[in-house]
Amino acid sequence: MYQKKFLIFCLALILILSFALIVYAEKVELTVWLVRDRFAVDLTEWNEQNPNIKINYEVVPWERTLDKLILAAAAKRAPDVVVIDFTWVAILGALGHIKPLDDLIEQYWTEEDLNDFLPASWGFVKYNGTIYAMPYANLGRTLLYRADWFEEAGLDPPKTWDDVIEAAKKLQDEEKGIWGLSVRGKRDDGTTQGWLPIFYAMGGEFKNEIPQIDSEAGIKALKLYQDLVWKEKIMSPDTVSFGSGEARGLFLAESAVMAIVCSHVASACVKAGIPYGNFKLAYIPVPEKDMEPRNVATSFQWAIHTQTEHTEEAIKFLKYATGTQAQYEFNKEYQQAVRKSVYELPEYRQFKPWVDFILEDMKNMRPLPSIPEYMEVSGIIQRALQEMLIGPEADPAEVARTAQQEIDKAVGLK
Repeated sequence: MYQKKFLIFCLALILILSFALIVYAEKVELTVWLVRDRFAVDLTEWNEQNPNIKINYEVVPWERTLDKLILAAAAKRAPDVVVIDFTWVAILGALGHIKPLDDLIEQYWTEEDLNDFLPASWGFVKYNGTIYAMPYANLGRTLLYRADWFEEAGLDPPKTWDDVIEAAKKLQDEEKGIWGLSVRGKRDDGTTQGWLPIFYAMGGEFKNEIPQIDSEAGIKALKLYQDLVWKEKIMSPDTVSFGSGEARGLFLAESAVMAIVCSHVASACVKAGIPYGNFKLAYIPVPEKDMEPRNVATSFQWAIHTQTEHTEEAIKFLKYATGTQAQYEFNKEYQQAVRKSVYELPEYRQFKPWVDFILEDMKNMRPLPSIPEYMEVSGIIQRALQEMLIGPEADPAEVARTAQQEIDKAVGLK
């Protein structure tokens, strides 16, 4: 009897240990890089549904993510999953650092799920026709303006650059330190991303994804920055040193009548005590009233690194992270969602009463140039813009010509 009980005990112990070993063997940990801590998707439901897949978040600031990712790959220490800027899709795709997802998407997403993504969002995740990431958030520029100040002065919402200049001169107040317009101007990619929508709205073109700066539109768009500082005097001479914080900061501090910034700054306005209605969003200004609005945008998306040994688990996480609930939680106070179902949520519209404008503006958008040499091209544009911002005598035609020569060389055309 004793031997029988002992045998049963041993068998039970073996089963328990075997089960424990199986559970342990199946335990997978995914390293997930985030460009900001607020990109961290809530994992409560994930952990309940996937007890054997642990997500380890690591915040690598956006300013350093691309370089660090390339270095990590060289050392065979790349993360499994990473949030990437749209402009990195071509770079990382060309380097073979991120997985093509076409086949995996077909396997893991239903047609209904895929149709829930806004059509424009798919333009931000492709390089050479191949999908390398899953859409997550749109990042478009807009003209924020003080609608209450406009109304008090009897001014219509701004549509053209003449409207902007007229309103700025009428409403800015030097004694109170209120400028007419605020934009980015420092040497970083955000300055390029803020200027390319202006270039495009002026009729600028991208030939084989390469911005044609040495053109009528390019020269006008360069000269505009120069004129707004030195001729019209509606932008601060310090614009050349303005990053995101300064450009948006002036508007949030009620020290700018208008600002060309990312559309998600609208949420920051509300937090800063400027209710929607006192400020509003407008399309990027055009030269003539009869011109259709045009915009250039970027985005953030989730990608899987080619070095991962856990593709199936990584794709499951991508599906979770880009779901309606995860997008809602991320986008309600930050960037713009890319799933239709998020825009249909009453609570999302309560957070963002301007979403109908966003949906319309997305129809006017094209992505930033999708080329592996984008960062070099961006640096050339930054230098050109800074030359205009600090040089009242700079020749915009010559600056445009030089910039185009440098861009063409960078992309291998010369």
